[in-house]
Amino acid sequence: MQDRRKQMRTSGFTLIELLVVVAIIAMLVAIFSVGSKKIRIISFGLQQKSVFHAMTVGLELFSGDFDGYPDSRTRASSGGSITGAQHLTEALLGRDERGFDRLTRWTPPDDNTPSSDLYSNDPASLARRRAPYCEIKYGQVLTIHDLWGPQAGIYDSGPTPVGFQRSPVITDVFAQNDAVAGGRVGMPILYFKADASKPRFRVDAARQTVDNPDLTQYGDWVYNFDDNLPILNLPWLRDPGAVWDGHFSDPDNAGRNPAQMFYEQITQQANPDQGFYRPYNGATFILISAGWDGIFGTKDDIVNFD
Repeated sequence: MQDRRKQMRTSGFTLIELLVVVAIIAMLVAIFSVGSKKIRIISFGLQQKSVFHAMTVGLELFSGDFDGYPDSRTRASSGGSITGAQHLTEALLGRDERGFDRLTRWTPPDDNTPSSDLYSNDPASLARRRAPYCEIKYGQVLTIHDLWGPQAGIYDSGPTPVGFQRSPVITDVFAQNDAVAGGRVGMPILYFKADASKPRFRVDAARQTVDNPDLTQYGDWVYNFDDNLPILNLPWLRDPGAVWDGHFSDPDNAGRNPAQMFYEQITQQANPDQGFYRPYNGATFILISAGWDGIFGTKDDIVNFD
C-alpha cells in the first residue's frame, strides 16, 4: 500500500511543473496571436494592392477616353471643398456610382450650371455617362458625412444626399471604427495627379532644397500636398479624440511638418547636394492608403509605387 501511494505521488505533476506548463502554453498562444495578426495585416495589404491595381486600370481607361487623368486639385465653393480623393471616386464610379458625367468640370455641384442635370435621372445626364471604370470589391464608397459626421469646409458634410449632390470617397480595406457608417470602414484613399506643367519638385526657383514647405511652395511642384489637405486635416478615424489628427503625422514628433513627411514618402531619388529630387510616378498619379494603423505618413501606408 505504501509503495502504491509513493508511485501515485511520483507520477503526478508538482505545482512548479504545472506552472511551467501553463507558462509555456501562454507563450505559445502569444506567439501564435502575433503571427496571426501579421498574417491579417499582410492579407489586407494584398487586398489593398489589388484595389490599387483595379483603380490604375480604370484610370488608364479614363485617360484614354478623356485625354488625361482626372484632376485632383482641391476645389472650393460656398458648399465646401472637393478634394482629390473625391475627384478619384467621381471619375471611376460617378457621384452616384452610376458612371462619370463629363460636364461636372471637377467643381462642387453648386458651382455647376445647371447642377440639376448632373447625376440625376435626367435623360441627358444618363446619356452622357460612362460606365464605372472599376469595381470596388474591397472597401466602401461613402461620403465624408458617413465617416465623420458634419465637417466644416468639405462638401457633402451634411445629411447624406443623393445624385449630383453626393461627393463620396472610396475607403481602403483597413477597418478603423465600429461606430461609423453602420459598421467597420477604412480611411479615404488619397489621389494626387502629377502636374506636368510644374516640373519642379522639392526645390525653389533657385533650385535650392526646400525643407518643411508651405502652401505657397508645394503649389508650384509636380505634386501638390494641398490636393487632399481638407481630408488630411480631419480627426483620426479610429479615435477622433486622439491628440494627433489623420493627416501625415508622427505621433512621436507632433511638431514635424506633415507636408515634409508627405514629400519624403513620395520622393524616389534625392541628391540634396545638387538640389535635385524626383517623385515616384512623376508623370501619372499617386494613390495612398493609410494602412493598418489608419494614420497617413507612417511605414505601413500602402501606395501604388514600390
